[in-house]
Parts: sequence; structure tokens; C-alpha cells
Amino acid sequence: MVEPSYAGAVDVAPIASRDIALLAGLIVALPILRFYIAEAGGFDLHFDEAQYWEWSQQLDWSYYSKGPLVAWLMAASTALFGHGEWQVRLFAWLAYDLFLLLLFGFARQLWQSRRAGWWAVALGLTTPLYFPLGQVMTTDVFLFVCWTWGLWAAWRALYRRQDSAWYELGAAVGIGGLAKFSIGLLPFFLGVGLVLTPAGRHMLGRRPPWGGVSLALLVLSPVLLWNAAHGWPMFHHEQSHVLNVAEEGGWEENASDLLEFLGGQWLALSPLVAVALFRALVRPPRPAERRLLWGLSLAVLVFFLAKATVSKVQLNWPAPAYIGLLVLFAGRIDGLTDRWRGLAAAGMASSVLLLVVAFFPMCFGLASTKAPFKDLRGWRESVATVAQQARPVQFLMVPSYHLAGGVAFYWPERLSVYPVAENRRFSQHDFWPGIGREMGRDGVYVTTNDHLPPRLLQAFAGCQPLPPVPAVARDGGVLRTLYSWRCESYRPIDWPTPVHY
Repeated sequence: MVEPSYAGAVDVAPIASRDIALLAGLIVALPILRFYIAEAGGFDLHFDEAQYWEWSQQLDWSYYSKGPLVAWLMAASTALFGHGEWQVRLFAWLAYDLFLLLLFGFARQLWQSRRAGWWAVALGLTTPLYFPLGQVMTTDVFLFVCWTWGLWAAWRALYRRQDSAWYELGAAVGIGGLAKFSIGLLPFFLGVGLVLTPAGRHMLGRRPPWGGVSLALLVLSPVLLWNAAHGWPMFHHEQSHVLNVAEEGGWEENASDLLEFLGGQWLALSPLVAVALFRALVRPPRPAERRLLWGLSLAVLVFFLAKATVSKVQLNWPAPAYIGLLVLFAGRIDGLTDRWRGLAAAGMASSVLLLVVAFFPMCFGLASTKAPFKDLRGWRESVATVAQQARPVQFLMVPSYHLAGGVAFYWPERLSVYPVAENRRFSQHDFWPGIGREMGRDGVYVTTNDHLPPRLLQAFAGCQPLPPVPAVARDGGVLRTLYSWRCESYRPIDWPTPVHY
């Protein structure tokens, strides 16, 4: 998989001024386009975005499930530009710009062709798996940036003899780890490939690779130190949520999850583009320097495919694996026959259409209640209505962390929020001051079901139900209904601890 080469190669000429101008225009235009997509689509915060926003209100060196990067950037953007959805998402939009720039530079250098660079940008823009993940402020877009940067750096370290690229790889892994630990799959499989080849083992005997490792650990040290001081919660979370490879029920009960995973990948890549990428996957390129991308992509995909046979794999988890294949495919497009090149262009066009339908389903006659991204709609108005009914209260309660951030973000006042349901998952709230500090104060419990936990009746002098509030889409469909109870005079009780991560 990894065969370092010591034969230098001539790099392409400096980037042309017209390419610089086009890239600059794209960098400026794309965040503006994303802003209008969010406004026209009526996109409120996803629960992951809302969760990270909560983290940004209490900055720390790390958090229970992810590193601090997203929270730090979100805190910076909201401090500079105020409270709102686009302020939360700003750095995600800029990061996607950087992702496209890295794709352009990598493909251009690998194939010695500016056209390959632009094909890579086109694929990065139109592949449904990537563009929506750059629309929201989650860890994925920063993973894409650091994975592309790290992969390019590894390629230059191995095939352009750039010792400094090892340190770039270390920085990419370290910064990526501040966002999402799955960046670790890149150095892991790269290291395995180096160990399995004589030239790779020789390379590992030199100082620069280990300098890169040291830099990665240095950048990651806040996360590691925080976890060590708090009982390693991130690693417990990864073990229970990501790395479990044996669940009760075995193959038969996971067959549907496997089929869902395969079908989801097919649609997420767009069918015609998926054909090209998987064709590239089964035909390893001849030059060793291109085989690196192929081998790492294959290794990561096999890892997630194996996991999908025994447990559920989320649609976005294998996304970094396709980055290398996009770069490979970008350079092959110009060498295709007119027919196949036309099919590739048609695949990208169909991807754009798929994205437009997903973002604006009502324009195509799709019911809002069945449409993609329905969970991003209808929060602002419904939470504001609940707040108006419940006033005055001093704190908020919810059944789980999934609901906590959204309710807190859209509540007119900045109030503390506490997950209080039984059998709930561990969350960052378990590291923050608990509900015990609210003694004698009034709160409101907000949920998406009509059930009031019995413990709340024990914890308050009384709880009065408020009128249910439907979240109504623009086409009149009810996306969800918020149920709430105003509870008076909190008195501390023994709450159950989280049962799992």
C-alpha cells in the first residue's frame, strides 16, 4: 500500500493568475450562497450544532465526546458577530472553502494538471456526501480539511522527499483530532503500510516522521490532559458509540444496517459518481504515488464495512475515505472517452439536482414532514412560543442532551438547561453544575412527547402543563410538537446517573 519513492519529480508551474482569481471568487461566493440556502430553506440549528453552541458558552480544553475546536471557533464567531445561526456556522463555511482549495492543490500537483484540480473542486462541490456537511457547524467539515491536508502532506513526504511535510502531517492530525478523533485512522493505516514495506521501515528510522508524531501529540495535549483529569470520558464514548464491534444479535439482526449503509453510501456519492469511484477502487493505479491514495481509501472503507456487518455505521463516518478517490478520479476524467466524460458530468449535474431537492423539498411537491433535513426546521418559533407561555422561569429542563442545546439557543433569555430523564445518555452536562443549585426556583420542562417524568413531581411543589406547541412547516405540515410543564419551587432529590455513554 505504501512504497516510498526517492525519485524526485518536477512539480507543476506556479498557479496561474486566472486560477487564483477564480478560486478567490469561489471562496467569497460560496459562504454567501450557503447563507441564502440556510435562509431560503428555513434551516434552524441541528441538535449537534446546538450542543456545540452550549459547549462554546462554557469553554474548556476538551469535551466528553469531541475535542474543543468547534466550540472554540463558535465562541469566536459569536463573540465577533453576535447570536444567530449564520454566526454559529461561519467557520464551517470558511472551512469548506479551505477543503476545496486543498483538493485543487493536491489534484493539480498529483496529476501535473490544472484541469485535474478544477475537476476535484467540481467533485467536492457536487458530491452530496460533502456539501451538506459543510452547510452546518459540526466536526465533519474540519475532519475533511485536516484529512485532505494530512493525505497531501503524507504524499509529499513519501514521494517528494519533503521532510517538512511530516510536520504538516502531524499538525493536520493534531488539529483534526481537536475536532474528531477518527482522523487517527489516517496515521494508523499509513503507519501500517510503512511497517509492511522495507522502504517504509527505512523511512520510519529517520527523525522527521517521529517529529510529526511529536507535533501531533503536542497539539492534542489539551484533549489528552483534560481526559486524563476527568476519567477518559471521550474514550469511553468512542468505545461505546463508535468502536464496538460485537453487539448482541449477530449478523442476522445487523443485515438491514449493512444494506442501509451500502445504499446510503451509493446515494450520498450520487449513483453515477459512485460508479466511477468504486471503479477506481477496484482497479489500483500503477504509479506507487497514486497507489497511496487508493490503498488508504480502501483500508478505511474496509474498516467501516467490517463494522457495518456487526453494528450500525452512520452515513458520514466513511466520508474521509472517498477524498483520495475523488483526487484520483479528478485526474482521470480528461482521459475518458467523450461518452464517459459526459456521464461523469451528468453525474455531477444529478448530484446538484439531488441537493436542490433535499434543501428545498417543498418546491418539488415533497411533504415537509417526509423531507430531508426536517429536523433543522421549526425550532425558533416553537421554542419562542413555549417561552412566552412559561414566563417567568429561572431554568430549563429536558429529557436528553439532544434537545438541550436547541431549547437553550432559541430561548429568549440565556438560562441553564438540565437533562433530567431517567436512562439518559452521558453528556457534557454531567461535568457542569447540576440542578441542585436551583433550589426554590421555578423551571420549565420541555419535551417532544407528552410524558412528564414522575421524578419531576417529587422534585417540585407542583408542575402545571402548558398548551402543546406544534412546529409547523411552511407547507402546513407538523414537524414535531413541543410539550411543556411549568414547575414551581425546586427541592433537591436523588437523580439517577447516566446509564451509558
